[in-house]
Amino acid sequence: MLATLLWLAGCAEMPPIDGEAGEERLSEMVEAGEWNAIAGMQIRCGERTEACARAHAAKGDACLRLVIQQPQSASATDGRTRKLLDCAEGSYRTALSKLPSVTDPGRISYHGGLLLTLSERRNRLDAQTREQRLDRENEKLLKASEDARREAPSSALGYLYGASAHAYRAVLKPQGSARCDDLRRAEAMLKRSPPPPSQLVAEQTRIASLIKRELKLSRCPAVRRR
Repeated sequence: MLATLLWLAGCAEMPPIDGEAGEERLSEMVEAGEWNAIAGMQIRCGERTEACARAHAAKGDACLRLVIQQPQSASATDGRTRKLLDCAEGSYRTALSKLPSVTDPGRISYHGGLLLTLSERRNRLDAQTREQRLDRENEKLLKASEDARREAPSSALGYLYGASAHAYRAVLKPQGSARCDDLRRAEAMLKRSPPPPSQLVAEQTRIASLIKRELKLSRCPAVRRR
């Protein structure tokens, strides 16, 4: 899935990335798949340029790759996993802030990386912290999906992750009518979504099936058609 969502442009101490020479070295490391080294780098550029945004996003890609390589049992609160998630989230947010144009095509990629990072953080909460933090992490994903739909409306990512966040928020509530509003919002979001890339069709189907099942279990009234 990561190859679909990101520019496949990730923790030892490395020289900081700063200037054209640093960008060239970073490109070589991306090409070689040196994810641990990239994740340990300092990205010093602070200008609002595409090159600066790409450098921060490359670090985000590396950290997210390393998160995904962790066992499914690795909790988001474990030291290494938490640090990698923090790295990925912070790097993607910085990359988005450094793009000089709101219409830059790179925004789709960076939003995709951020959404996947926030989804990983939510899904990796362990049993001891899940109830306390799931709602908070899910709300972060919901907000990020709103930003993605606004800035990259042609991408299905903001719709898929938005539907997922609404469905999660629904099942955090007591079973019954309290769940219906979020479930209907999730259902509508999937219907409005542009076609997803082929690698995400199965995920779209899974979310749609979850929504359909929960609507039935919660006995939500049918939507009246005008």
